[in-house]
Amino acid sequence: MKTIRTSVRWTLSIGAALLATSGTADIPSAANACVSDLVETTPSSDFTALEGGAVVRHETTGLEWRRCTEGMSWTGTGCTGSATTWTWQGALQHAEAVSGWRLPNINELLSIVEECRVNPAVNQHVFPNTPASFFFWSASPSVGLSGGAWGVTFSTGFGGYSKSANDRVRLVRGGH
Repeated sequence: MKTIRTSVRWTLSIGAALLATSGTADIPSAANACVSDLVETTPSSDFTALEGGAVVRHETTGLEWRRCTEGMSWTGTGCTGSATTWTWQGALQHAEAVSGWRLPNINELLSIVEECRVNPAVNQHVFPNTPASFFFWSASPSVGLSGGAWGVTFSTGFGGYSKSANDRVRLVRGGH
């Protein structure tokens, strides 16, 4: 009986260790990229890599993000290629066509802005090769400005833009 318990305990321990490490990769800290003595608002430790690193889960919000801007491809260590651009309506349609994913609302998009730095105002270890000087669409229309929608530029972390402009997309799923 003791041999069976030990064997079961060993099997459970090994299984738990494999489960804890399967499909994940450590994301290096970006704290040294902060300005002055500011503290990170999106530390790498708040994110868990999934699906071979192509997706990250923000543990604070439960949101899962594609690490690469739409149009770019995950290489296993970073993003390559060129980001695709869409008008706001085109971005909404693209997101709807990608099964299980959606365009984030403005609050979700703002949750990945890194406030301790600019150019880029995003953790580049979590979201590598994010174009800093470009605007990213949210699904949130601008109230009071029928031709506008909310989004974020990762150069400063602020935004709002014309729906007819061609801009970038980062898709999200889930949440608490």
